[in-house]
Amino acid sequence: MALLLAKPIIWNRDGYVRPSGVKVHSGFPKANGFGHEEWNNAPGMRFVEDGAEHRVFHTEGVGNAPVEDEAGRIVVFMYASHDNVQELVGVAANATWLKNDEPQRRRLVDQLDLKRLGDDVWAVPRVRTLHANRAAFDKVWRGDLNWIPNWRCPAETFFWLQTPAPLDSQRLRGTQKLLTMFDSYTVLDERQALMMLDSVPAAQRTPQWQRVRAEIETSDEEAVAGDLSTLAKRKDLKPTTRLQLVEARLGQGRFRRDVERLWNDACAVSGSALGPVLMASHILAWKQSNDRERLDANNGLLLTAELDALFDRGLISFDDDGKMLVSRLVPKSDRELFGLPRSLRRQPSRRQISYLRKHRRHWGLA
Repeated sequence: MALLLAKPIIWNRDGYVRPSGVKVHSGFPKANGFGHEEWNNAPGMRFVEDGAEHRVFHTEGVGNAPVEDEAGRIVVFMYASHDNVQELVGVAANATWLKNDEPQRRRLVDQLDLKRLGDDVWAVPRVRTLHANRAAFDKVWRGDLNWIPNWRCPAETFFWLQTPAPLDSQRLRGTQKLLTMFDSYTVLDERQALMMLDSVPAAQRTPQWQRVRAEIETSDEEAVAGDLSTLAKRKDLKPTTRLQLVEARLGQGRFRRDVERLWNDACAVSGSALGPVLMASHILAWKQSNDRERLDANNGLLLTAELDALFDRGLISFDDDGKMLVSRLVPKSDRELFGLPRSLRRQPSRRQISYLRKHRRHWGLA
């Protein structure tokens, strides 16, 4: 099961694209007039790596939460307290905590040119009242600059609300209010996480919202958890390779983007281009593949969720020409229900054929 965390962050009246100068009563924002999370929704926090789009974002510390062991499998619910209400402002799934990876944080600071954001901060009147002059402010700014990008996640599983959604702490946790200290956190169970996500009005339920919900609902897959735990313990992997493998196991990152390109961003069978229901799944199962095969887009199919489930369980496969083979375990009524058989939209490549042959052999559909 994924690690589900609720984190309080500073309230921002400007959509979290720049500091808004709210008065805060504790911590770094009280002393300096701004918080590092006030750019969480800024367009400039996006970057492309290995052909896939990612985001960085910020929260304060997560204490003893096992974030290192759950890299790539953390869902962070960010909420703000203000004017006697608490509201959900953003959610990031498939997140990785970067506190202990200073080289990556410094690289992201340079890549995103975060130094330029200092002008945004100095433009806030409250900031200027708390610092003797620009030089004094710049010293603080430069000292904490690489603390801004302390989380990263795929852009497709980063959801920010245009209008914050009120939270009912009594229903969520049986308490009068959620935690308010910025360095505190709450570990949620799946029920609480889905309740927080479902607080978002229907009009704001974007494809990113749907992707986050899918990640939470499938987060109890023991096989995935075991594979990710194994990756976390391997000493032979470079950090960048480990992250690529984690994302590939989750059907995200570079692997997903490469698979999408191979199939022109549409289901390999139906042609549906509805991103939230498309899964980038391995043809040759993860446990049967080596690291190279796990990252090879030719070892991937982009399928709608129901076809992906059938394929992963060996209930369907495809021959060398792309014709669908259906297991005898699928009764006629279900074949009609799912519209089976249906062929791939195009002839598989030589490398894809090789993977499909192994898939057929494994499931007895050769």
